[in-house]
Amino acid sequence: MHGPRHDEIVKSLVELLIAALPDGRDRIVATGEADLGHSTSSLTVVSPDGSVTPVASLPEFDLTLIKLYDDTVDADAEPWNTYTLTVQRDGAFTIALSYVSPEG
Repeated sequence: MHGPRHDEIVKSLVELLIAALPDGRDRIVATGEADLGHSTSSLTVVSPDGSVTPVASLPEFDLTLIKLYDDTVDADAEPWNTYTLTVQRDGAFTIALSYVSPEG
């Protein structure tokens, strides 16, 4: 499921989300879908009390996510089309890439 630039691109995605994390928030979560030349994302931030607030999408994040998708395709690796990336204020992160059939 990983292409040759996977780690480098994921690092860029994490850096973009850390930069977008407002003060006083513990983590930011990006979810969405990707395909050749296309990405959609939904971003939310989580406060220390657990409340969740949506934030504006980041065009640069979506463009970088397309690079991650293209890197996977270039490597002829296992396909994915949905993702969840959770980034903590300290830079710790988890990423889940999965394939969801368009037929449901």
